[in-house]
Amino acid sequence: MTRPDKTDWEQYYRRPHATALLTRAITGRRLLGAVRRHLPPQPPGQMVVLELGGGGGSFHEIISRRLRPLRHHLADRSLAGLTSLGSAPLADPAVFCHVCDVRDCRLPLKADLVFSVGLIEHFTPQDTRRVIDTHFAHAAPGGLVIITFPTPTWLYRLARRLAEALRLWRFPDERPLQMAEVLQDLEGKGEVVEQDIIWPIVYTQGLVVIKTGAAQTAPALQR
Repeated sequence: MTRPDKTDWEQYYRRPHATALLTRAITGRRLLGAVRRHLPPQPPGQMVVLELGGGGGSFHEIISRRLRPLRHHLADRSLAGLTSLGSAPLADPAVFCHVCDVRDCRLPLKADLVFSVGLIEHFTPQDTRRVIDTHFAHAAPGGLVIITFPTPTWLYRLARRLAEALRLWRFPDERPLQMAEVLQDLEGKGEVVEQDIIWPIVYTQGLVVIKTGAAQTAPALQR
């Protein structure tokens, strides 16, 4: 699978894919489940959340309704993405938007939860590592980092080939990642407490959950 062009994120945020609502709902439930399993419960109004690549505000509703954070930071280099959040996120006093390049973005904050959904695969291997570093640069000690990324299962390959044949594929720079590759980039950054593949969204996504502040990385739990 070649990477001839860059994804047009401005256009994507203006016209999200028709299946986006369903895939976001499934992924959102998985994110919430991981948070509940691996972070101690916090009273409403105390948690700080940072979403990297947060243009569009896809997960604002589930975060605001279920986690009820003190602050929900969204960082994205697309101004169009951050200004297309919709009325609910923009009216939420807990939401803070930051225009920055996630490869070297450094914000003056530490978050209990740092996450990204379908972000790290849009870069070269070297820049993917830089984006991963950005997650951990903003994670508080004992916090949680959650990263999802497309992984090239048979289902992903089949679905993508079909979408490309029908000229419906909108992510020319998407580089599906093997779980082992991502785990290697995570070595020494914390304890890998969970890893899985999200199959129901068809364009299968790997999910890795890392607890920060651990003495060493847990052994890779290869599937």
